[in-house]
Amino acid sequence: MSGIDTIVQEVIIASSPQSIFEELLIWGESSWWPKKSLMRFINLSGTREESSVYLQKTRLPFGPSWHTRNEAVDSKNLRIRRIFLDGMFEGFEELSVERLQDNVFKAVYAFNYRVKGLINKIMWNLVFKRLHIKNIDLILGSLKRYLERK
Repeated sequence: MSGIDTIVQEVIIASSPQSIFEELLIWGESSWWPKKSLMRFINLSGTREESSVYLQKTRLPFGPSWHTRNEAVDSKNLRIRRIFLDGMFEGFEELSVERLQDNVFKAVYAFNYRVKGLINKIMWNLVFKRLHIKNIDLILGSLKRYLERK
């Protein structure tokens, strides 16, 4: 897929890699998900495995929504890949856990995307991209606080 852009955001978390992965798996459905998040996840499959489908909706007036599907849920390598099925993006988002040093891990959110459509590209560059980055920072911070209090 040519013309793909990537935004990578991460947070260092003092927790076990398995605990971090388990929380990433319930991304959008967890008790720690920030109430002020601009993104709402609706699990349309009722499961959290490969092939689970989600509706992702922004909490903005006339904001975009799209469907995603878990393409990979790899508990051995601590990685989840969710592909965009429709909406304004092509590509995928990936959540993973990486070891920095002994007992120091980070949760990584990688947004690999291409924006479809001229109006979407304009809105993404003017408003949505900045809001997306700020929102992921909010989510990752909430995850960190939750896991480090456990």
